[in-house]
Amino acid sequence: MQQIIGSVLLFIGLLYGALILLAVKKDPESFRQAKGNFWLLSPLEAVIFFCASLGVSDYLLNTLTARHFRLTRDEELPGTLISCCLLPGTIIAFYLLRADNPVDMRTLVICCICVIIGSLIGSALVMRMDGHLIKKIMCAALAVSLVFVIIKMIVSAGQTGEAVGVTGLKLVLAAVLCLVTGIINRFGIPMKPTWTAIFLLLGLSPLATLTMTLVIGALTPIAGGVSVMKSGLYQKKMALAALFFGSAGAIIGTGLAIAIPALTLNVILIIVMIIAIISMVRR
Repeated sequence: MQQIIGSVLLFIGLLYGALILLAVKKDPESFRQAKGNFWLLSPLEAVIFFCASLGVSDYLLNTLTARHFRLTRDEELPGTLISCCLLPGTIIAFYLLRADNPVDMRTLVICCICVIIGSLIGSALVMRMDGHLIKKIMCAALAVSLVFVIIKMIVSAGQTGEAVGVTGLKLVLAAVLCLVTGIINRFGIPMKPTWTAIFLLLGLSPLATLTMTLVIGALTPIAGGVSVMKSGLYQKKMALAALFFGSAGAIIGTGLAIAIPALTLNVILIIVMIIAIISMVRR
């Protein structure tokens, strides 16, 4: 089942990759006129998705890249973030799901469904609620979660969780939290660090946590990719650099994530949460 789901995700990612290539082939002038140097962006995208395979938000890193080099108009940025991670994100999910029993499929499927339902609810609420207030609440909640994750590590003398899934009340709690975070994600607030905290606190192993987080995280761009491809509102050079070089970085990074010791991966995930808190506090 893991390999089937991973293969389906990869197939969808390859389809989107083909659509991006087709768009560039049909309108090469638009590609040439896009801001930025493709050969400068290419290694950057490789680094971005290498980091993404270890849990760092590619949305955050690509936003910083786009703004620093002034590559996109405001209306192009959301589509650019989605188009860049369509193939690399599914490659990461594919390789993590092919690892030796990294995650319980029942837990994964239930959490994915809850995130999707939450996203649909969030789409209806996004104009009725104060996104800035929600962002502050989430930042505080993530900070508290980080403290508990660190305390848990200290109390357990550095031992990491070993579970690949949850059952009973823990599964119900995970489902509810995924539903809520799916709603919040529609406000543009990154949820990968929050999912990381949730799964670590529930006792999942670092690799299972990373797999859960990144597979769930691949759903949003897949769902949003249809409208992005139709509108064409994305930075073609960034998207193409991510398609080729970002995918290469994703493959290398995922291989490292699978191979490194559990404690090291746990520390990396904690660092990712710290980075997320700092980025949320800043403008």
